[in-house]
Amino acid sequence: MKKTLLLTSALIGNLLFLGSVQAQTTITGELKMAYKSIEGFGTGTKSNSGFTSERQINFANKGKLNNGLDYAAGFSLERDGGETNFDGNEGNYFNIISGNTTITVGMDHILNGDYAIVPRAGAPMNEEIGVIGGITVARVDARTGLQYAQSLGDNNEFMGIGVVQKTPFGTFAGNFVPRVDDNAQTADTAAPVTAEGKSAYSLFFVGDLGVKGLQIALERAANEKNGANLTNPSVTAFGASYTMGDFSAGAERQRFVDGTKAETETTEYGLTYKINNNASAGVGRIKTEGKTAAGAGYAGGDEEIKYLQVGYNLGGFSTQLSVIDSENVGFAAAQDATAYVLKFATKF
Repeated sequence: MKKTLLLTSALIGNLLFLGSVQAQTTITGELKMAYKSIEGFGTGTKSNSGFTSERQINFANKGKLNNGLDYAAGFSLERDGGETNFDGNEGNYFNIISGNTTITVGMDHILNGDYAIVPRAGAPMNEEIGVIGGITVARVDARTGLQYAQSLGDNNEFMGIGVVQKTPFGTFAGNFVPRVDDNAQTADTAAPVTAEGKSAYSLFFVGDLGVKGLQIALERAANEKNGANLTNPSVTAFGASYTMGDFSAGAERQRFVDGTKAETETTEYGLTYKINNNASAGVGRIKTEGKTAAGAGYAGGDEEIKYLQVGYNLGGFSTQLSVIDSENVGFAAAQDATAYVLKFATKF
């Protein structure tokens, strides 16, 4: 159940420095648990199985300024698995809103490449098996694990200044990040850390172009190269989906170039079927091709993921079953795995 707190006149008085004449604060949360079993990953590798978890609390405040403009602000606290502290880098933002235009300052909030244009009956594969074979880090030469990631190369998780514009055809978003290593970890009473990070930008569009059932997403993001990089890390992505009756189909292509000039090109296809108002099923295929910094292909072959997902909404919480088959993870021929994921999720 969503808990809504109306601010008292005393609390509103504390917000006068913002110029707010009325405000409302909401607290929401999300809890996800899953049992995952991953069989095989290279010769002699044991199977991995066990429970996973994620907890998140969201605080949001919105109201109207005394100049007539609207505002919104908020942040989230997240804990994954056995973390001892909450991650405070989730969804920090200040928004000033005028009609269909929003000026935003924050991180992990503006419309970005984590948008799911390919229809699925569950979570994206990088959330389900994202660390299989190691972790691929965007913008640097650490590409040892799963090469596919839904938002690889995006810079939305660093503090930036952005604009969001809604139109009858869709929503445009632009974001500028002064420093890509700045996630607001410096205390408000302290001097900022040494400015070593370079700047970055991202441009994004999602909309139906006035066609019922159609959805299109476009993204372009780039980071200014630092002294160790040979080129500007960048990502270019485009995709579309179409819903007709109970069926939805879509595809997306994403090209990512890291600072070493190594690159990946990922293509995903997905198809879902709405069984009834509570249940849906979907299948999909993801293929990632890669080139080394020298422009040569990888001997292990293309990385391929095939998945089947079934989702069911029980009202108070939802369930999801995924069967995921991965081949040539990290472009290594011997690295194949099959994963089974049973997930439960609720929002309140």
